[in-house]
Order: sequence, then C-alpha cells, then structure tokens
Amino acid sequence: MHQKTSPKINRNSISSRTFLVYSGLFLVMICLIYSFFVWTGTSFIWENDGFTQHYQLFYDYISKLRGAISGEGVSFWDWNIGMGADVLYSYGYYVIGDPFVYLGLLFPASLMELAYHVLTLLRIWAVGVSFIFFLKSQHLSHHSSLAAAIAYSFTHFVVFNVTRHPFFLLPLIWYPLLCLGIEKILQGKSSRLFVFAVALSALSNFYFFYKLTLLTVLYAMIRFAYLHSKWDWSIFLKAFLKAAYGYSVGLLISAGLFLPMVVGFLDSSRESGETGINLLFYPLEYYLALVQHSISPGSYFWLIGGLPILSVFGFVYIWKKPHYRYIKTTIIVLFVLLLFPFFGSMMNGFSGPYNRFSFALPFFFSLALGYFLDNLKQIEGAYLKKMMWVMSVFSVLTIIAWAYFGDPLPTMLFPVLLGWGLLGYFKRSMHNSLSFLKESRLLIGFVMINMAANAMYYYYPFGMNAMEGSIPYGTAEEEYRQVLADGPDYLPERGTEPYRVGVTSQDNHVRNQFIYLDVMGLNSYLSVTNGNLTDFASTIETTGFQLIQPLRNGVDDRRIANHLLGVNYIITAAENESFLPFGYEVVEELENNQNEDYILAETPNAYPFAYAIGNALSEQEFMNLNAVERESSLVENVVLEDTVFQELSIETSPDGASVRELDYEVLDSGNDPVSLPDSDIQIQEAQTEFTLILDEPEELIGHEWFIRFEGLDYHPLDESPWLRQSMNYRLSVSDGQQVKSIYQSDKYSFSSYFHREHMLFNMGHMTETDDIDQVQITVDRPGIYSLDDISVYALPVSAQEDERIASEKNERALDIDLFSNDRIEGNVDAAANEILVTSIPFSTGWSATVNGQQRDVLKANVGFVGISLDEGENRIELTYRTPYMSVGLALSLVGITLALVDLKKPKTTPYSKD
Repeated sequence: MHQKTSPKINRNSISSRTFLVYSGLFLVMICLIYSFFVWTGTSFIWENDGFTQHYQLFYDYISKLRGAISGEGVSFWDWNIGMGADVLYSYGYYVIGDPFVYLGLLFPASLMELAYHVLTLLRIWAVGVSFIFFLKSQHLSHHSSLAAAIAYSFTHFVVFNVTRHPFFLLPLIWYPLLCLGIEKILQGKSSRLFVFAVALSALSNFYFFYKLTLLTVLYAMIRFAYLHSKWDWSIFLKAFLKAAYGYSVGLLISAGLFLPMVVGFLDSSRESGETGINLLFYPLEYYLALVQHSISPGSYFWLIGGLPILSVFGFVYIWKKPHYRYIKTTIIVLFVLLLFPFFGSMMNGFSGPYNRFSFALPFFFSLALGYFLDNLKQIEGAYLKKMMWVMSVFSVLTIIAWAYFGDPLPTMLFPVLLGWGLLGYFKRSMHNSLSFLKESRLLIGFVMINMAANAMYYYYPFGMNAMEGSIPYGTAEEEYRQVLADGPDYLPERGTEPYRVGVTSQDNHVRNQFIYLDVMGLNSYLSVTNGNLTDFASTIETTGFQLIQPLRNGVDDRRIANHLLGVNYIITAAENESFLPFGYEVVEELENNQNEDYILAETPNAYPFAYAIGNALSEQEFMNLNAVERESSLVENVVLEDTVFQELSIETSPDGASVRELDYEVLDSGNDPVSLPDSDIQIQEAQTEFTLILDEPEELIGHEWFIRFEGLDYHPLDESPWLRQSMNYRLSVSDGQQVKSIYQSDKYSFSSYFHREHMLFNMGHMTETDDIDQVQITVDRPGIYSLDDISVYALPVSAQEDERIASEKNERALDIDLFSNDRIEGNVDAAANEILVTSIPFSTGWSATVNGQQRDVLKANVGFVGISLDEGENRIELTYRTPYMSVGLALSLVGITLALVDLKKPKTTPYSKD
C-alpha cells in the first residue's frame, strides 16, 4: 500500500470544548452582524422571493403539519396553490426535506415569523458544526478549527442567503459530511456516515443534491490520488464500489421524496434550454469580479466569495506543501470551472450558468486557513515575499474594481488593508516569542472582525445596503392579507361549488398570497410549476407569461380565458377598474386598514368547474389558429391530443365568434411610414414612440381587440461579445385610456429568460363612446430591433351571448357533491361521444372512475384534466396521488433495510494491498 499521511499537529485537538467555544463565538458574530436588524425592526425576509415564497411556504407547511397532527389528514393536492398543484412538487424544493423546518412545530402559531428567523440562524450554526466534524478528521487543532469554522460559517454565500434563500445554506452543512464520509471510505472504514449524508442531502433539495454529487466525486477522486503516491486500481476499485454502494443506499433511503420530486421537476415548466449567451466565455467584468468578490462581498452570476483575507494567506501557504496538495488541486479545478460558462451551465443542470456551486470554495479555503494557522511558526521570509506580491495584486485589482463598479472605496479596501496589516504582523512575529495560544486567539479575532465587517458592508446602509430589500419585521402576514383588502371574509364559502378569484394585469405583486388566504386563484410563483399550465398559457400567448408564473397578471384581462378557468370574482385596487374584463361588474367597494381602496367585481358568466361538451378540436387544428382564435375556439370546443381526437371521432363545432384582422398604418417618431418586416429598426433614444393608426376604428365597436407583434428581436447599438450589455427591454402600447406593457427579460437573467419572439396585447372592449383611432407604441431602450409584422385582431363580444354560453355550460355542469383537495365526486348527464372538461391542471397523479369503472384521464385544452363520458348518467370520481410516491416509498424501505443490515456488519479494516 502506498498511502501518505498528514503531519501530526501537537496542539490541543478538537473536542466537545471546540463545539462549545464555537457556539459562543457564533453568538458573538450574530450579535455583531444582526443586532442592527433588531434595532431597525428589519426582518430576514427578502421583499421578493423571501416574502412571496420562503416565509409563506414555511408558514403554510407548518400549518399543514399541525393539521395532520391534529387529525385533519394529509393532502397530496392543494387548490390554493395557483390553480391547484401537487403539494410535494410545490413545497419539496423549499421546505419538505429541510430538517430545520420541522423545528417550527416547537413555536406557537403566533410566532411563526420568529421561528423563521431563529431557524435561519440555527442553519448558520450548523454550517460551522458540520465543518468542525470534518476538521476533526483532518487533525486540526482546537484554535485553528475555530477560526476556520467562523470563516466557513460567515462566508458571503451564507450571509447573502440569510436574507435571500435560507435553504441554500443546507448544502454547506451537507458537503463537509459527504467529504467526511468519503474520508472514512478511503481509509477503509464504514460507509455509514456517507450513506446518512447522501440520504440527507438528497432529501433536502434535489437541485443542490446534483451539485453536491459532482463536488463529492471531485473531492473523492482528488483525495484518492493524494493519499496514494502510485495509483492502485485494486484499491481504487474497492473504494469506488464501496462509495457507489453507499451512495445508492443513501439515494434509496431518500427515494420516497427524491423520486417524485425529480419526476415533478421533469414534468415542470423549468427548461434547460436557451440561455441566450454563448457558453465559451463570460463578459470581461465577470473576471474582474472573480478576483474582487473573493475577499469582499458581492455576487456575479452567483459567484460568491467574501472569504477572509487570512484564507488567501492559507492558500498561498499550502501552494507548495505536498501534504495539502489536494486542497490546492481542488481549488484550481473549481477556479477553472468558474472561468467558462459551459461549466457553470453543466454544474447548474445544463441550464443558465449560475455558479451556485461556488459554495464549495469556502470549504477548501477555510480548510487551508486552518492548516496555515496550525503551522504559523513555520512561516519563512520567502512566504512573506510571496504574500507581498499577492497583496499587491489584490490592491491594484481592488482599485480597478472600485473605478469600474463604483462601490464605496473605503469598505472595499478594508479586507486589503487588513491583509497588509496581517502581513506586517507576521513579519514582526517572526522575531518575537508570542505564544501559540495568544497568537491563535488574536488571529481568531482577526477572522471574526473580517467576516463581521464583510457582512456589515453587505447589509448596512453605509455599504451595499442589502437590508433595504427586506420587509419590516412582523408585517409579512398582514401584507398577505392586503391582497384581498384585509382578508377574504367578504367572499362566499367555497363548499362543493368551487370558484376562483382573479386579479387584473396591473396586479403583478399577486403571486402566492392566495395560499395564505385559503382562496382558489390562478397564479403561483414556484420553482417547480406544472408544465401543462405553461403549455396552455403559451399557446394562447398570455402577456404576463413566465416559465414559473404562467398565469400571472390576471391572464392579461382576457375575458374568455377568465371564464374558461372559472374566475367568478376579481379583486383589485379601485384605480384598476378600467382593466376589468368585459362582463365583470363591481359588486363591492372595499378599504383596507391602510386606507387603500379596492373593488370586488363579479361575473355570472364564468364557466363551471367541470362540464360536458360534445365538440372537439385536435391539437394540430388548434395550433394552426392564431392566438386569439385559439382562445375563442375553447368556448365551443375542447382541445384533445391528436391520437385521442382520432380515437373518439368527436365533431368540431362550426360555431364560434369569428376573429377579424384590421388594417392600419405605422408611423415612426418623425411621422414617416414604417415598412414591415424590418430587421434594422434603429432606436437612438429611450422611450421612443411609434404611432399605429387604424384605417377603420369604427369596426372595433362591440369588439375586444388585440395587437400582436411578431418576429421580435433586440441587439444593443454597439454590441460587443466582451462586455455585459443589457439585453432587456419593455414594449408598451397605449390607446389613450390604458397602458399595457410586456417585458423582455435580460439574457443574463438566466432563471427567467426566454426569447419573446412575439407579444400579444389585449386592448380591452371598444364601445360607441370610446374615441380611439390610434395607439402609441413605446420602446424603452435604445438599440437595434427586428419586427416582422404587426396584426390587429377584433373579436366580437356580446353580453347576451356570454350569458347564453354560460347558461348552457351550467346545464351540462358536473353536479359536485364532494369537493376536497384529493378527491372530487359528482354526477353529469352526457350524450354519446362527450368529454367532461375541467379546470383541473393536468397531472398523471389524477385517476378517474366513471360509473365505478376505471377511465383514462385525458389531457384537455392543452393543460387540463378531461374524461370521456358514457351516454346517459355518469357517476364521476376523481382521486389524486403524487406520481411515483408509492414506488419511492417502496425504494426507501429497501434502502432502510440495506442500511440496517449494514449496521450489523463487523467493523471493516483499512485497505491493504494483498
């Protein structure tokens, strides 16, 4: 056997005292950094995702757990998540697999916001504890471990995500345990810890589990090569098989949650497709940020460092130390991965190159810091000369970064000045006899000051003022209620007659709040969203469509879409009354406790939750229509997949409103005609306007009308592949009465970017009193635009016709006598070859029986549940179960059994060469 050993350190080793002292230092750091939050009444809840996702889902999930414990049962489906969604899919990414969330049950319901904050801090503490366990396996001393643990626990990835995404702290807890498990396997010891760590990390979040898997493989390969001076395939095969078996058992244990979550993700609206940028290199400023953010706070494509300057000293120290070569090699590999977008995309599941795997860097830099502190007395003059060169480079780059990014120079310089001070101290300490104990305590203090200063610079007003983006403490739940003007008490009871509440195109702030309010709505804002709803929204080209918010902004006030989705009520601010779809009348004026005026509008013409229909279109025929025709066709037809349509031989309704296309002329800002298509429309100034003049505006009276832009594209005026240039723009249209706009997100906003090749605006309903003959078109950003065509559509609308259609559908409606989260029962009469079409988002988790016989669930209207009916009376039973959960639980049982069998095995001995 050719195995090397690390040098033994004759210092106080890590013991229970280390964990106790670390906990004390942790409390000091928390007080230093977060006491200002308490003083100013600021929460950790970020006004964006923190408010709309993290705290809200935490609150609701704890409520669900309390309900399950009290005997209310467990639901797999929840009608308040958007249009209805799988609970595991929706919450699994955020809370279900996070063990810290369950500690929220220890807090009373009135203190959920306090629980959220306490558990966030507890996660930070666990980051350091996990790391100390790993450091113990590396034989670091008590004091160096304390410094390294503080550096790791308060790295900027942690500080950043305390107020952004608290569950992003979990991989920093699991990674040291995974590496420790690998250490034990490579030493020929038990794989039990590795099994445990794999199971925990897979259960907590499938997204980070992917990254953790790749990073653990990287660690294992480099570490094995370090431990063996000559590569021994027999030893490698034994270690590999043991690790692979442990990984498999851990994954099996997690399968009850992991398997259905992965299936849900693959069926979701998330795509790994277009990123919009080349994957060969980043903009030049990224590489400057790569160095700058290594020791100062900041984030660029999720490259997050904020390391203590002492960890840089540590990295320089281990550079030529053979015993620590594996740390150097791993950091170099990670650094190379950070240089090219392709690797960032690969590490992010082949989606946008967000470098969220950068959480691994603090692990290795903090490890280097620990080794450095344990070998302080071995520092030589040659090392100090190297550090002088390193500090000089950092100083120059900091000045350049300050000049380029414009951040406050004094705060940016602090880590550099601290580094120069430490360099001077080390030079002087070579000639004094300060004890190791005193010196270690002094350097722990330096690390704490460094990390606290970095965090303060990031949070506080004198620096980046990130805390400004957090909501005031104690206001979250009140803000949720404001969406419905202090709550939903004025809405009727849901009972067995379900209805949905919508909003208008002006209510972009409404995302997941209906979950808290226990109201059935349309929109959700979650990382895993039903991909079938996305397909539906994209086919009718809703204005506010986003991949993870397919039905946002009131479906652009589209009358038919709101009817089809069963929106009986719309709640919005009083000032948005003009955006109400045709037929929605104000029935109540409301005022919240902030003296803001709201209105509640109602229509009698919303379609029932489920109804029988005898006319159908194939998806192929449906997609041959334009977007307005598609929406209109859904009034009299149900859209079925092509194969199902052919099998059932259902006729297509010839009825339906005819969509007309109107003529127009477009003039530029100089009143010159614009000829389309045009791939070189050069806009020199922001907010440039064009005018669309209708040839016969009177033809729009009694119609809803739409404007569609086709073949859109955008490039900056002076495009450069080396610079980061904003690629986002907003296209707005105004008819003099209302303004609507659609936003093309930036190509660098990887999580939300997709190319809007076309944009469809619903301009509302034209009456005889409206005096509209032209539309102002505004583009907000200078650049070179492409536009193939503009179409103006007119769709006839009639209150009497809407009432007739709604009345017919209500006569054919499913008479529901049981409506719960997971089960629906009712009766409906049907003629031959009819389909029960519902507004239930399609999922393979739904199963159906018709008159007691199992019946396939069909995909209807692109994204919803449909069922073929028998002629005559039909007794319908719909039941939901999370797909693959039963299979996953069975696999978990297998994994637990294998783990228990492993516990009975005798202890293994280290590998040896036969």
